[in-house]
Amino acid sequence: MYASLLVCGSRASRALGQSAPSMAALAKARVAAAKIFRIIDHRRGISSWDGEDGGGVELESVTGRVEMRGVDFAYPSRLDVPILRGFSLSVPAGKTIALVGSSGSGKSTVVSLIERFYDPSAGIPSTLPILALV
Repeated sequence: MYASLLVCGSRASRALGQSAPSMAALAKARVAAAKIFRIIDHRRGISSWDGEDGGGVELESVTGRVEMRGVDFAYPSRLDVPILRGFSLSVPAGKTIALVGSSGSGKSTVVSLIERFYDPSAGIPSTLPILALV
């Protein structure tokens, strides 16, 4: 009887020893999952256009003109580095344009602002910069 208890105890300790690396991986997975859920649950700073948070505006008509006036912008991760200062752009409906410039000049940033991945920073005294799809 004692021999069978020793054998069972030996097998149990071996099983626990073999599962230790899995426990470490499980702990790492739990930390990673917590980070992912924190990102998923994060409230975005940009109000949606569809009104899900009450911030959207439904336009009666859209002509297709894209206009940006006096836009200042810095990425949220580097607020001390301005990317755009007083930037203005007007594209009439039906026109095709090209944004041309050297690497890092803000071409992708302008497109990201138009697509509403970011909101422009307040940069003009007394009025907010205007970014409109009219």
